[in-house]
Amino acid sequence: MKVLVIDGHPLMRSAIKREVKDHKPQARVMLIAQLDAALEAMENQYFDLVIIEIGIPGGSMHTIREMRAIARGAKILVYSSMSESTYALPAVSSGAHGFLSKDVSGDELRIAIDMVLDSRTYFSKAIQESLLSQVIANVDASDHNPLQSLTSRERLVVHLLLEGNKIRAIAEMLNLKESTVSTFKANVFKKLQVSNLVALSEKMEMLR
Repeated sequence: MKVLVIDGHPLMRSAIKREVKDHKPQARVMLIAQLDAALEAMENQYFDLVIIEIGIPGGSMHTIREMRAIARGAKILVYSSMSESTYALPAVSSGAHGFLSKDVSGDELRIAIDMVLDSRTYFSKAIQESLLSQVIANVDASDHNPLQSLTSRERLVVHLLLEGNKIRAIAEMLNLKESTVSTFKANVFKKLQVSNLVALSEKMEMLR
């Protein structure tokens, strides 16, 4: 079995490799720090399992979709320090076979590895409960990406804000009151759980 570990931190890469080898002694584990090099490796080699920290530079939901396109059947497990409640469902919706928080124990990592290799989807109990709540509430599970909660006008305001436009300029462009644009901005910040434009830009890039 060949496993690819993609993580920017050398100590974490080594720790993941140790856990994998302890669990699957025959596994051959490749460690890569950068996304471009990892994608190149996936194009040229076959891997049974890819474990990725989606928070590395350049990582996003688009990255997972790209990996699925070139991975030739590899199972993809996101093992990340990023917010599970925010990114687990979008990651799996984008093509990952599981999402695991780095806060969990090594035993849980082994469980996740076994599940995704067995073609099952791994979620923590908290995310499973969230999905169950959606089913009970008759909520479409495909609508879990926070970006989908933005209205078309909110998306437009976000685009203009991230281009560097101020509230007054946006109001003039859209023929709206400044207070209305400010309300759109506040709604976006609340929906995406951010407090400034830098965080907004990062979350938009990650969830796109």
